[in-house]
Amino acid sequence: MTVSAVNVPTLRGQRVTLRPMTHADAAHLVRWANDPDFAWFQWGRRPGRFADDEAGRKWIDVIAEHRGVVFAIEHEERPIGQANYRDLQPKGKSAEVGIGIGEPSLWGKGLGREALGLLIKHLVDDLGVHRVTLSVLAYNDRAISSYKAAGFEVEGIERDGVMTDKGTWADDVKMAYVVGRARPEFDPRPVVLTGTHVRLEPLRREHAAELFPVAHEDDIWRLMLIPMPREVAELEHWIASALEEQILGDQVAFLTRRVSDGAPIGSTRFLHIDRANKTAEIGWTFLGRDARRTVANTEAKYLQLGHLFDDLGANRVWLQTDKLNERSQRAMERLGAIKEGEHRDDRISHDGRIRTSVVYGITRTDWPSVRDRLRGLLAR
Repeated sequence: MTVSAVNVPTLRGQRVTLRPMTHADAAHLVRWANDPDFAWFQWGRRPGRFADDEAGRKWIDVIAEHRGVVFAIEHEERPIGQANYRDLQPKGKSAEVGIGIGEPSLWGKGLGREALGLLIKHLVDDLGVHRVTLSVLAYNDRAISSYKAAGFEVEGIERDGVMTDKGTWADDVKMAYVVGRARPEFDPRPVVLTGTHVRLEPLRREHAAELFPVAHEDDIWRLMLIPMPREVAELEHWIASALEEQILGDQVAFLTRRVSDGAPIGSTRFLHIDRANKTAEIGWTFLGRDARRTVANTEAKYLQLGHLFDDLGANRVWLQTDKLNERSQRAMERLGAIKEGEHRDDRISHDGRIRTSVVYGITRTDWPSVRDRLRGLLAR
């Protein structure tokens, strides 16, 4: 069974339009596939998946042969990418989708998210699909965040599921949109939080190079659970580990920038996210030497706490630190967090020492007074 393009509608949104792709569009597929960034994030390949227009035409036909349709995504009356569905199963009411914005200059502008929304609406409302699946390379964290925002949930990770053209293995993330599954009320996700002095933005793998000079300092990592990264590749691995936890929904990682000059000054995270009970930890926080003993940490915590309590409705936010880290404990107390106790011998440090953690908490009842306290500190 194939899907006839004659019966496929044009899908119109506010900024993008999806129209059935024809053989005349093959040249666009070839051009997009020859962009190194597009090819890497889309397939884990080097440029040149479509060697010529004929290869592009064949790909469009193959999608149709697999009970699917390819749409050209248009923005400002020009093609900028493709969206497709295939393996449409009328009995199982399911389909798989794929999408790619072929113009890297238009990434991060929400165009792919709008296109995906149009495609999902068509599948659900017009074709009666109940479950929509997709696969995405684990290092494509921008796409994963966009898919989550469109209502997709991560169902698993295929370890080393894709062999890239660079000779390396990449994890393949499996996601699905299921009709009727509501997003949790408390659901921290990557977001930009901007204050007067600092801006918290989603941490990316490509931030490793600019963050490394800030992070390459023994004093930051002395009481951390891992040793100091001694080269950019080690910091890349640290960021990749954080983003894997983010994929699974357990953490949200931020890069901390100074607003005045845009310089990176550190990093922080939400972690131990408990959606059912509306709680989360703020942790893995560090600032470079130039940013310590400034307003940076106070405002970053103000932004994080405000987002968790005021925007998302948290019941409790907690912090913890090594019992030996008295500077961190004083900083938490200065914020207004309440010391709740100790987790004895709960973690193994990178040097083999068994750590005791001191735990501080802020509840929804505490938050108004803590908020006022932070505003007072920021007003000085």
